[in-house]
Amino acid sequence: MDTDHVIKLFKQNNFYLRSEQLVKLKVHTSLLRQLLDAGRLEKVKRGLYRLPAEAIPEDERFTFDYFDAVMAVPEGIFCLTTALHVHGLSTQRPAVFDMAIPRTRRTPKLFTVSVRFYRFQEPYYSYGVEEIKTKITTIKIYNQEKSICDAFRQRRIIGEDIAMESLNAYLKQSKKEINKLLETAAFCKVKHIIEPVVKAMVGF
Repeated sequence: MDTDHVIKLFKQNNFYLRSEQLVKLKVHTSLLRQLLDAGRLEKVKRGLYRLPAEAIPEDERFTFDYFDAVMAVPEGIFCLTTALHVHGLSTQRPAVFDMAIPRTRRTPKLFTVSVRFYRFQEPYYSYGVEEIKTKITTIKIYNQEKSICDAFRQRRIIGEDIAMESLNAYLKQSKKEINKLLETAAFCKVKHIIEPVVKAMVGF
């Protein structure tokens, strides 16, 4: 097996391969090291590799670093500032991804992307998750309503201004589900904060 064949294997497997897959494909570690040293592969985290960023096909909504985070942390769910940006509820793309993980999950170390992890306990972790399918992988992210309510739950960390910006942006949308928002706010125990703003802006 030569290096070009290994690159072909990566392309056939959505540009990412894990150590156990490489073993099954009989890719020797010396060959893997050769490709890493030559810059033809990159190490996302221990045991996870991919082709260089420029080789990853562009997506309408997501860049390669989103895929790195998802592939490295399969149980991770984009939340807070990252989710607000993806949903168009925040004007700025954060430099660091926000990702929720189960409370008992050990924080992983990633080499190619900066992620700020939040340990969410149940039932908050599993509530309001939506999946966005791409050609590379499936992105898990909290829906708009959960993302806004989480922003208010964590407003002391991410800033109350960001939480208010997201709520205002949501209420200005033509397609909004006020009942769903207030139901989620009640679940997240922030209805007493969100409901007065909703009534003031839309007269609900």
